[in-house]
Amino acid sequence: MFKDITIKEKSQGQRLDKFLAEVLTGKTRSQIQKLVKSGQVLVNGRPAKVHRFLKTGEVISFVENGQEQGISKKTDAPFPYQPTDLPTYQPKILHETLDFLVLEKPAGLLVHATDKGETDTLVDWLKDKYPEIENVGEENYRAGIIHRLDKDVSGVMVAAKTNPAFFHLKEQFKERKVKKEYLALVYGKIGKPEGEITLPIGRGKSGQFVAHPRFGEDKYQDADKFAKTEYKVLEYIKDYTFLSVKILTGRTHQIRAHLSAIGHPILGDAIYRPKKNFLHFFSKRVKVVDLPRLFLHSAKIGFYGLNNQWREFESPLPDELKKILEEKRK
Repeated sequence: MFKDITIKEKSQGQRLDKFLAEVLTGKTRSQIQKLVKSGQVLVNGRPAKVHRFLKTGEVISFVENGQEQGISKKTDAPFPYQPTDLPTYQPKILHETLDFLVLEKPAGLLVHATDKGETDTLVDWLKDKYPEIENVGEENYRAGIIHRLDKDVSGVMVAAKTNPAFFHLKEQFKERKVKKEYLALVYGKIGKPEGEITLPIGRGKSGQFVAHPRFGEDKYQDADKFAKTEYKVLEYIKDYTFLSVKILTGRTHQIRAHLSAIGHPILGDAIYRPKKNFLHFFSKRVKVVDLPRLFLHSAKIGFYGLNNQWREFESPLPDELKKILEEKRK
């Protein structure tokens, strides 16, 4: 194994994996990242994360097979969750070309870091698997990412592996040419078999994104943004409605805010959860239930490749959501 390394002032602020790639000979950056994730790299005697930023005076040490100082070696579980959480939290690649990849994001995985500086995101996973993707796009923290899914939402996404693909896809999202379809289970029975919601979305008093009413041609707030959601009833299941949902804009929490605004919040939504234990639909009361996750899944995505050929991909409903449907049908 390698000798201990004390961080000098000139290396202050460097990321752990990048620093080690410069000072360790015979090891690629990918190999170093695997060492870190397996628990064989310690900073000040404790297991470190790949994206840790180093400070002057910190000591990097190495252990063999993860057996030093009571540290047990981790298994080769898919990043970033522990074996007990699998297979639910494992990103899955559905299709890959030289320019882009289509993947399934599991619920519970953040797409990219926020101003809180989270690590172990989908972007981190992509950088680990495709180091070249770090230079794709306009901002490093969301390398390769053109669109996102909420942390609690599962399903299909597209990411760019090259800058030409990134800007080609970005333009399609801007021009609303990308097809996005979701599956959702909501409270109550929606009266119309299909419809659209065009309430503007902006910040509420609490700071959370909400769908606001309009007053003629005037917005509720000047900062509100136009948003359009289309829905179609797939099935009525007792006190609930199973929906196919398409979004023509990509506002934060758009589907969740829109469905909540019309009185049909999504089951399992911790943010837009009804404040009371029961929802009232005319003379009927529907009990608010607790689910292990949000019942919202990105089922389809369609876009034009660099050769302008239309590509479309699907992601089936995850097993945990299928089980919820089965239980509600009983």
